[in-house]
Amino acid sequence: MIWFDASLNKPADDRTLQRGIAAMLGVAEESVDVVYSITEIGAAPVTCVVDNSTADPYSQLITLYLPDPLPSLDIVESASRLAAALDRSLLLANDATADPYSFVHVSSAGRQSVVLVDPDELDGNGRHVIREHDTLSEASST
Repeated sequence: MIWFDASLNKPADDRTLQRGIAAMLGVAEESVDVVYSITEIGAAPVTCVVDNSTADPYSQLITLYLPDPLPSLDIVESASRLAAALDRSLLLANDATADPYSFVHVSSAGRQSVVLVDPDELDGNGRHVIREHDTLSEASST
């Protein structure tokens, strides 16, 4: 089952992703598979499906799959730990709004803010280009 998607501000190699996801979840690195297609998902406790990236910021999309839901794990808190472990900022869908161009930006230090991405770039080119930060929605880091 899909846990969450994140777009990384700069690409991470498989080993970096494996280590970072394992650190975020507190599991052994061997428990995390990094693959490039959902057809490659096996029986690992955690799978990260990577969508190929370009040199553009936030072009590497990762999707984390877990076999069972983890209701006790907060997605934004977990994403903050992942950003720190990967030493990269990332974007998450903003589930607090129906606006498809609103994302939660998580810095590598774990600070969270709401950002808007350029609709034309996202719809036309599949690129997450941050248009503006909503400083009023700035959340404290954990």
